[in-house]
Amino acid sequence: MAKTDTAGQFESLSRDIASGKFSPVYILMGEESFYPERLCSLIMEKALSPEERDFNQTILYGQDTDADEIISNCERYPMMSERVLVIVREAQAMKKPEKIGLYLDHISPSTVLVLLFSGKNMDKRTSLFKKITASDACTVFESTKIREEAMPRWIESYFRSIGKNIEPQGAVLLAEYAGNDLRKISVEADKLTKAVPPEQPLITARDIEDNVGISREFNTSELTSALAARNGDKAFRIVYFFSQSPRQYPLQMTLGFLFYFFSKVEMMHALMLRDRISAKDAAAKAGIYYSYAGPYLNAVANYSLRKTMTVISYIKDCDLRSKSGSGGAAGEGDLLTDLAGRILSL
Repeated sequence: MAKTDTAGQFESLSRDIASGKFSPVYILMGEESFYPERLCSLIMEKALSPEERDFNQTILYGQDTDADEIISNCERYPMMSERVLVIVREAQAMKKPEKIGLYLDHISPSTVLVLLFSGKNMDKRTSLFKKITASDACTVFESTKIREEAMPRWIESYFRSIGKNIEPQGAVLLAEYAGNDLRKISVEADKLTKAVPPEQPLITARDIEDNVGISREFNTSELTSALAARNGDKAFRIVYFFSQSPRQYPLQMTLGFLFYFFSKVEMMHALMLRDRISAKDAAAKAGIYYSYAGPYLNAVANYSLRKTMTVISYIKDCDLRSKSGSGGAAGEGDLLTDLAGRILSL
């Protein structure tokens, strides 16, 4: 399957599996392990009933097995069951994987084979991968990392998929807390759905503050918003809070967020100049969801293109000083305070 829409392909495969429609061979792989793991779990749940698993389900680990053992298990006949299920976890560590190609020439019609690559992709340059992609009997699912800027929208979509809604600011907070770690977000989502009353229609930023442990007032999203609005008092309060909790708010994470934010602002300026469009239209073209566009629009109004480019150079300079030691005795809090002051003075 040559699809780039990871979530869409996952939903399609999930529907097939849930309805009892299985491929003889699955290759589940990708840098993001959340979706491959969920598909593997769903196959294990649906392919065999609990009473069939003792005799018809085999779970192997790539580091401890080889192609011969895998093929031998695949060629077994089912015992009081419609099928045999063979799962190979951590398939990236499998010995002599190319020999699996021999099984592809004579696939057992009563076997479902799952090769699960943990946080890795199968080597696409190999003859085995080419053979797999050419076979109608094989389903390849590749889970790509979701860009961090797309995480708030993904979080909103994920909550809808589990029957809940989350307010935009709550999605931003959760994205900031978990980054693009989908597994971590799913764990926190499960905690939140259990913590809020069932009749509550919307999970709020306050719910996340109370149950996840991230502050609505002191976070990088609020810092960028304060800088965008040139609210120096608020920006320096947040910077001071960060300096008191350097482990929870490491400088590199903050700089990464600031760099992303002002890079988007720079892109908006460029689009406005090139296409002669409004800031709102430029935000949409830059891939900024309308619910989160407010701070970007403030930044475009308060920082010209030249100033925005200067801000980005300040961020890069702060990053260099923090990594090279050229900042002298200045700690992370001092460097961030200096950076905020330089930005606000433009």
